[in-house]
Amino acid sequence: MTISFAQRSLSLLLCLAAITSAYAATNSLKNTQVALQCDHNSGACTLRWADGTQLGPFAAAVDLDNGKRWLTTDLPKHLIVPGKTPSELTIRHFGLPGAPEMRQHISLPARQGYLLMDVQIISDHPVSTRHISPLVLTEGGTAHLATGAKPSVIFVPFDNDMWVHYNEPIDPAKDPDSYEVTAIYDNASRKGLVLGSVTHDLWRTGILARKLSDKRVDELEVYGGATGHWTHDVEPHGLVSGTTITSPRILVGYFADWRNGMETYGRENARVKPPLPWNDGVPFGWNSWAAYLQKIDLPKYNAVADFIHTELEPKGFQNHHTAYINWDGGWTELPEAGIIAAPRRLHAQGQKAGIYYTPFSYWSDDLSKVVEGTDGKYTYSDLLLRDSHGQPLPKIDGAHPLDPTHPGTLARIDWEMARFVAWGYDSVKLDFLNSGSLEGVHHDPSITTGVAAYNLGMQRIEHDLAPKKIGRPFFISLSIAPLFPAYGHSRRISCDAFGRIEDSDYLLNAVTFGWWANGTLYQFNDPDHTVISKDTDPYHPQSKPDSVQTLDEARSRVNASVIAGTLLLDSDDLMDARAQSRARELLTNTAVLNLARAGRSFRPVEGNSGTHAAPIFLREDKDGSIYIAAFNYSEDQASTLEVDLSRLGLQPTRTYSATDLWTGKEYDAAGVLVIPLGPAQSQLLHLTAK
Repeated sequence: MTISFAQRSLSLLLCLAAITSAYAATNSLKNTQVALQCDHNSGACTLRWADGTQLGPFAAAVDLDNGKRWLTTDLPKHLIVPGKTPSELTIRHFGLPGAPEMRQHISLPARQGYLLMDVQIISDHPVSTRHISPLVLTEGGTAHLATGAKPSVIFVPFDNDMWVHYNEPIDPAKDPDSYEVTAIYDNASRKGLVLGSVTHDLWRTGILARKLSDKRVDELEVYGGATGHWTHDVEPHGLVSGTTITSPRILVGYFADWRNGMETYGRENARVKPPLPWNDGVPFGWNSWAAYLQKIDLPKYNAVADFIHTELEPKGFQNHHTAYINWDGGWTELPEAGIIAAPRRLHAQGQKAGIYYTPFSYWSDDLSKVVEGTDGKYTYSDLLLRDSHGQPLPKIDGAHPLDPTHPGTLARIDWEMARFVAWGYDSVKLDFLNSGSLEGVHHDPSITTGVAAYNLGMQRIEHDLAPKKIGRPFFISLSIAPLFPAYGHSRRISCDAFGRIEDSDYLLNAVTFGWWANGTLYQFNDPDHTVISKDTDPYHPQSKPDSVQTLDEARSRVNASVIAGTLLLDSDDLMDARAQSRARELLTNTAVLNLARAGRSFRPVEGNSGTHAAPIFLREDKDGSIYIAAFNYSEDQASTLEVDLSRLGLQPTRTYSATDLWTGKEYDAAGVLVIPLGPAQSQLLHLTAK
C-alpha cells in the first residue's frame, strides 16, 4: 500500500501534536487545592492555591565552596520530565559550561494542599557546598497570602537549651528566622503557609522569611546548611561533597488553619522516620533533680519511692500499674552498690527505675583520664570534638563536647548502656545531647556535618537499648536535645521548668508553638519535672531560694504538664510534710490524671502570644466534646478570659455544659465562654453539648 505525501504529513503533525500535548502536561502538578506551574523557558515555578494565595516565582540554589552561587534559573536549559506517577515531576536545569546540573524533584500528595521537594546537584567531578536551597524566591518573587495583614513568622529553635523560647528575638546576621520549620500565618483567620524539612540525615535546615508587609513575604528561602547563635556553633556548617549532593527534602504547604499545617508537617516527618515504638503508656512517677539537685542519696530515693507506692499509687498516681522513680544528675557520686540495688527494690513493689546519662558531654577538665569502657585505649582528650584548627570546641553548659563518631565515644556509650541494662534499670534520661550535633572536625572522615554525627551517636544508643537486643522495653527520654533528628520516646519540649507561674508560662510557650511534635516526632512531649511545693530553681533569681509556691501556682504547674502530651513526673522533696500534702491533693485527681494518661497534647486556641504562652488551649475528642485549659500567668493580678465558642470549633448557637475537672462544678456556656481566674490560677474544663 502506498502512503501519500498528504497522509505522511498528517501523521507527522498528529505525532508532533501528541508530543507537544504530553510535554505541556508535564510542566504542572495540580489538584483541587493547589497548582504548581513551571516555566520551561526560565526554569522558575509558581504555586497557587484555591483562595488566591501564591508563592513564586521560585527556584532552587546552591553555593559552592569555590564562591559560585547557582540558581536553577541561571542555567539555560530546562527539561521537565514526568515522574513515575502523575503526582511527580523532575526538572533538569543544565547547559552552562562550568556549572553543575541541578535537578528539582517535586511531588504533590493526593488531595493535599502541600508539596514535597528537593534539589540535587549533579557534576562530572566532585563539588562541595555548605549551603543548598530547595526553595528560594527569585527576583520579583513573593509569598502572597490571600487574607490578613502583616503575617506572623514562628521562630522554632533548633534545640531547647539556655531557656530559649519559641519566637525568641534573633540577630538576623547570626541566625535564620527559624530552624527546620516555620509557619507564616494570619492569626485572625488562621490561614498560613508551613515550610520545613522532612529529612534530617545530613543537613541542619534554616528558613529565611523577611521583608514582611501586609499579606506578603518578599524574601523567602529554605536551605540546608544553617548555623547560628542558637545552635551554639563556632564552626560553619560542615562541607558536603560529591558528584551528587541532595538538599533536605522539604514540605511547602498552605492551610486553612496553620495549626493543622504544623500537625500535617509532623505526620510527614513520621512517614520518613516514625517515632520510636512504645506500648507501655505515659510514664508517671518522680525525678530527683528539682527535689534534691546534686544532693540526692539512696535513703531519699527509697523514701520517695515508698511514699509514692503507699500514698499516691493507690489513689491513681500510676499508669499501667507502675510508677517510675528516676535518678537525675548526682547519682555518679554515690556508692555503686546502692545504685545497683535500687532497681531490685523498686521492682519488688511494682515500680520501675530510671537513671541519667550525658553521652556527648564530659564534665571534668582532667583530659588525661582514661575513658570508661575503652580498655585503656583512649583518654578524654582523644574524644573531644575539635575545630578546623585542631583545638577543642568551647564548653557547652560547662561541659566539653565529645565527638559522637569517635570509637571511644561509641565504646563509652556501649559500656554505660550495658551497665544500665544489667543493673535492671527501665528508663534513661539523656541530657545535653545538643553537644553531639555541633559542627566540627569529626574522627570519622565520612561524617562531615553535626547532624550526621548526631544521627550516628543516637542510633548507637537506640541500638544498645532496643527491646529485641535486651529482651524488654526500655524508655528513652531526651532532655536538652535538638528537636530534629528525632530519637527516643520523649523529648523535653522546653529547657528546665520548675514550679513558679513564670515556669508554666515558659513551658507552655513551647506547647503553644511545638505541641505538634507529640505523637509525630516523639511518642510524648516531656513537660519536665513537675514541681508543686518549693521553688528550688538554682538558675534564675525570680524568687528567694526554697520559697513556697502558692497552691494555685502549683495547680497551674500540674495543669501545664497534663496538657503537654506528656510525662507526669513529680520532683518534690516527698519526705517533706508540705510536699506530701500537696502531692496527695494535686496528684490524685482521677479526671486530671486521665487527661495525662491519654498522652495527647492540647493545642493553642491563639497563636499571637510571641515569647509567652497562649492563655487557652484545647483538645478535641471523637465524641464532639472538648477539653479546655485556661491560664492566668500573672502572679499578682486577676484575669477574666473570654473566648467565642466558634473560636473553639463549637457551634455558637448551642449551649454547652462546662465541667471543672478539679472541683466538679458545672455551668452553662452559650456564645461566649467566660473564665474568671485569680493570680497564677488555671482551670481544666470539659465542654459537652446540651
